[in-house]
Amino acid sequence: MRSFLSVTLLILTSAALTQTVKQSDLQRQHSVWEPPEWNFPRELKATVPKEMFSTFILSGVSITFEETSIESVRERLGGKGGQRGDAGDALKWLCFHSRDPADRWVLWLESGEIDGGSVGSFQWQRLSNDDVVDSRCQALGGGSVTLPLSFRLGAKKAEVLKSLGGPTSTESHRLIYLHEHEGKIKGQPFAVSNIIVVHIRDGLVWAIQASKTSSS
Repeated sequence: MRSFLSVTLLILTSAALTQTVKQSDLQRQHSVWEPPEWNFPRELKATVPKEMFSTFILSGVSITFEETSIESVRERLGGKGGQRGDAGDALKWLCFHSRDPADRWVLWLESGEIDGGSVGSFQWQRLSNDDVVDSRCQALGGGSVTLPLSFRLGAKKAEVLKSLGGPTSTESHRLIYLHEHEGKIKGQPFAVSNIIVVHIRDGLVWAIQASKTSSS
Protein backbone atom coordinates (compact mmCIF):
# COMPACT_ATOMS: atom_id res chain seq x y z
CA MET A 1 0.00 0.00 0.00
CA ARG A 2 2.83 2.37 0.93
CA SER A 3 4.58 1.49 -2.34
CA PHE A 4 1.39 2.28 -4.33
CA LEU A 5 0.99 5.65 -2.57
CA SER A 6 4.65 6.51 -3.19
CA VAL A 7 4.37 5.76 -6.91
CA THR A 8 1.12 7.75 -7.18
CA LEU A 9 2.71 10.71 -5.40
CA LEU A 10 5.74 10.53 -7.69
CA ILE A 11 3.53 10.56 -10.80
CA LEU A 12 1.48 13.53 -9.57
CA THR A 13 4.61 15.45 -8.59
CA SER A 14 6.17 14.78 -11.99
CA ALA A 15 3.01 15.92 -13.81
CA ALA A 16 2.82 19.09 -11.76
CA LEU A 17 6.49 19.82 -12.41
CA THR A 18 6.02 19.28 -16.15
CA GLN A 19 3.01 21.61 -16.18
CA THR A 20 4.98 24.26 -14.27
CA VAL A 21 7.86 24.02 -16.73
CA LYS A 22 5.49 24.34 -19.71
CA GLN A 23 3.81 27.37 -18.16
CA SER A 24 7.20 28.90 -17.47
CA ASP A 25 8.24 28.33 -21.08
CA LEU A 26 5.04 29.99 -22.32
CA GLN A 27 5.66 32.98 -20.07
CA ARG A 28 9.13 33.41 -21.53
CA GLN A 29 7.87 33.19 -25.11
CA HIS A 30 6.68 36.35 -26.84
CA SER A 31 3.98 36.20 -29.50
CA VAL A 32 4.84 38.36 -32.51
CA TRP A 33 1.89 39.98 -34.27
CA GLU A 34 1.35 43.65 -33.45
CA PRO A 35 4.07 46.17 -34.36
CA PRO A 36 5.85 47.85 -31.45
CA GLU A 37 5.01 51.42 -30.51
CA TRP A 38 7.34 53.93 -32.16
CA ASN A 39 7.99 55.98 -29.01
CA PHE A 40 9.44 58.80 -31.12
CA PRO A 41 10.43 62.00 -29.25
CA ARG A 42 8.15 64.71 -30.68
CA GLU A 43 10.29 67.65 -29.58
CA LEU A 44 13.18 66.87 -31.93
CA LYS A 45 14.25 69.47 -34.49
CA ALA A 46 15.18 68.12 -37.91
CA THR A 47 18.90 68.08 -38.76
CA VAL A 48 19.13 65.81 -41.82
CA PRO A 49 19.41 68.05 -44.92
CA LYS A 50 17.60 65.81 -47.42
CA GLU A 51 15.17 62.90 -47.60
CA MET A 52 16.84 59.61 -46.78
CA PHE A 53 14.58 57.32 -48.82
CA SER A 54 10.94 56.71 -49.67
CA THR A 55 11.05 53.51 -51.77
CA PHE A 56 12.17 49.97 -50.85
CA ILE A 57 11.60 46.42 -52.07
CA LEU A 58 10.00 43.56 -50.13
CA SER A 59 10.25 40.13 -51.77
CA GLY A 60 10.33 41.64 -55.25
CA VAL A 61 7.48 44.10 -54.60
CA SER A 62 8.43 47.76 -54.88
CA ILE A 63 6.82 49.89 -52.15
CA THR A 64 6.78 53.68 -52.05
CA PHE A 65 5.71 55.51 -48.92
CA GLU A 66 2.43 57.42 -49.35
CA GLU A 67 1.85 55.91 -52.82
CA THR A 68 1.65 52.12 -52.52
CA SER A 69 -1.60 50.98 -50.92
CA ILE A 70 -1.29 48.46 -48.12
CA GLU A 71 -4.09 46.44 -49.76
CA SER A 72 -2.13 46.08 -53.00
CA VAL A 73 0.80 44.62 -51.05
CA ARG A 74 -1.53 42.15 -49.33
CA GLU A 75 -2.85 41.06 -52.73
CA ARG A 76 0.71 40.45 -53.95
CA LEU A 77 2.29 38.89 -50.85
CA GLY A 78 -0.67 37.62 -48.83
CA GLY A 79 -1.18 37.95 -45.11
CA LYS A 80 -3.95 39.12 -42.81
CA GLY A 81 -4.38 42.76 -41.91
CA GLY A 82 -4.26 43.90 -38.32
CA GLN A 83 -5.73 47.04 -36.79
CA ARG A 84 -5.68 48.87 -33.47
CA GLY A 85 -6.75 52.25 -32.14
CA ASP A 86 -9.82 54.40 -32.59
CA ALA A 87 -10.88 56.85 -35.27
CA GLY A 88 -8.25 59.56 -35.62
CA ASP A 89 -5.56 57.32 -34.12
CA ALA A 90 -6.13 54.02 -35.93
CA LEU A 91 -3.25 51.99 -37.30
CA LYS A 92 -3.46 49.19 -39.87
CA TRP A 93 -0.61 46.81 -40.61
CA LEU A 94 0.62 43.74 -42.43
CA CYS A 95 3.10 41.42 -40.74
CA PHE A 96 5.71 39.37 -42.64
CA HIS A 97 8.52 37.14 -41.46
CA SER A 98 11.43 35.27 -43.01
CA ARG A 99 15.12 34.76 -42.40
CA ASP A 100 18.46 35.69 -43.91
CA PRO A 101 21.81 33.90 -43.54
CA ALA A 102 22.25 35.43 -40.10
CA ASP A 103 18.90 34.86 -38.38
CA ARG A 104 15.10 35.29 -38.44
CA TRP A 105 13.41 38.64 -38.94
CA VAL A 106 9.95 40.23 -38.95
CA LEU A 107 8.72 43.27 -40.89
CA TRP A 108 5.56 45.32 -40.38
CA LEU A 109 4.10 47.58 -43.06
CA GLU A 110 2.01 50.28 -41.40
CA SER A 111 -0.74 52.65 -42.53
CA GLY A 112 -2.05 55.31 -40.17
CA GLU A 113 -4.99 57.66 -40.51
CA ILE A 114 -2.82 60.30 -42.18
CA ASP A 115 -1.66 57.80 -44.85
CA GLY A 116 -5.09 57.31 -46.40
CA GLY A 117 -4.67 53.56 -46.94
CA SER A 118 -1.10 53.81 -48.27
CA VAL A 119 2.01 52.43 -46.60
CA GLY A 120 3.41 55.26 -44.51
CA SER A 121 6.01 53.44 -42.42
CA PHE A 122 7.65 50.11 -41.68
CA GLN A 123 9.44 48.38 -38.84
CA TRP A 124 12.01 45.68 -39.60
CA GLN A 125 13.70 43.79 -36.79
CA ARG A 126 15.41 40.61 -35.71
CA LEU A 127 13.53 37.89 -33.85
CA SER A 128 14.95 36.53 -30.61
CA ASN A 129 14.91 32.87 -29.60
CA ASP A 130 11.89 33.48 -27.36
CA ASP A 131 9.79 35.06 -30.13
CA VAL A 132 6.96 32.93 -31.52
CA VAL A 133 5.48 34.31 -34.74
CA ASP A 134 1.68 34.48 -34.83
CA SER A 135 0.01 32.51 -37.62
CA ARG A 136 -1.49 35.75 -38.95
CA CYS A 137 2.01 36.98 -39.76
CA GLN A 138 2.72 35.92 -43.35
CA ALA A 139 5.78 33.74 -43.99
CA LEU A 140 7.90 34.80 -46.97
CA GLY A 141 9.93 31.82 -48.11
CA GLY A 142 13.27 33.21 -49.14
CA GLY A 143 11.89 36.71 -48.62
CA SER A 144 14.23 39.67 -48.72
CA VAL A 145 14.23 43.36 -47.89
CA THR A 146 16.16 45.77 -50.10
CA LEU A 147 16.69 49.30 -48.81
CA PRO A 148 18.43 52.15 -50.68
CA LEU A 149 20.93 52.26 -47.83
CA SER A 150 24.36 50.71 -47.45
CA PHE A 151 23.47 48.89 -44.21
CA ARG A 152 20.88 46.35 -43.07
CA LEU A 153 20.06 44.25 -40.01
CA GLY A 154 23.21 42.94 -38.37
CA ALA A 155 25.38 45.83 -39.59
CA LYS A 156 27.80 47.57 -37.27
CA LYS A 157 26.98 50.97 -35.82
CA ALA A 158 29.90 52.45 -37.76
CA GLU A 159 28.23 51.40 -41.04
CA VAL A 160 25.08 53.30 -40.08
CA LEU A 161 27.06 56.44 -39.31
CA LYS A 162 28.96 56.12 -42.58
CA SER A 163 25.72 55.78 -44.54
CA LEU A 164 23.55 58.41 -42.83
CA GLY A 165 26.06 60.61 -41.04
CA GLY A 166 25.52 62.07 -37.63
CA PRO A 167 22.08 61.40 -36.12
CA THR A 168 19.56 64.00 -35.01
CA SER A 169 19.48 62.32 -31.61
CA THR A 170 21.66 59.63 -30.02
CA GLU A 171 20.51 57.38 -27.20
CA SER A 172 22.20 54.40 -25.60
CA HIS A 173 20.34 51.92 -27.79
CA ARG A 174 19.20 53.86 -30.86
CA LEU A 175 20.10 56.48 -33.46
CA ILE A 176 17.34 58.83 -34.64
CA TYR A 177 17.41 60.68 -37.97
CA LEU A 178 14.84 63.34 -38.85
CA HIS A 179 14.42 65.31 -42.07
CA GLU A 180 11.70 67.88 -42.70
CA HIS A 181 10.94 70.28 -45.53
CA GLU A 182 8.06 72.37 -46.79
CA GLY A 183 6.65 72.57 -50.28
CA LYS A 184 3.49 73.16 -52.29
CA ILE A 185 1.09 70.91 -54.22
CA LYS A 186 -1.26 72.77 -56.56
CA GLY A 187 -0.50 75.94 -54.67
CA GLN A 188 -1.30 74.41 -51.29
CA PRO A 189 1.49 74.32 -48.67
CA PHE A 190 2.46 71.01 -47.11
CA ALA A 191 5.15 69.68 -44.78
CA VAL A 192 7.13 66.47 -45.35
CA SER A 193 8.67 64.45 -42.52
CA ASN A 194 11.11 61.59 -43.17
CA ILE A 195 12.26 59.56 -40.16
CA ILE A 196 14.69 56.67 -39.67
CA VAL A 197 15.29 55.09 -36.27
CA VAL A 198 18.07 52.50 -35.94
CA HIS A 199 18.05 50.29 -32.86
CA ILE A 200 21.42 48.94 -31.72
CA ARG A 201 21.92 45.79 -29.67
CA ASP A 202 25.37 44.48 -28.72
CA GLY A 203 26.92 46.90 -31.19
CA LEU A 204 24.86 45.67 -34.17
CA VAL A 205 21.69 46.87 -35.91
CA TRP A 206 18.76 45.00 -34.34
CA ALA A 207 15.88 46.98 -35.86
CA ILE A 208 15.20 49.69 -38.44
CA GLN A 209 12.11 51.90 -38.42
CA ALA A 210 11.35 54.28 -41.30
CA SER A 211 8.47 56.56 -42.21
CA LYS A 212 7.44 59.40 -44.52
CA THR A 213 4.40 61.60 -44.05
CA SER A 214 3.09 64.69 -45.80
CA SER A 215 0.61 66.99 -44.12
CA SER A 216 -0.98 70.31 -44.92
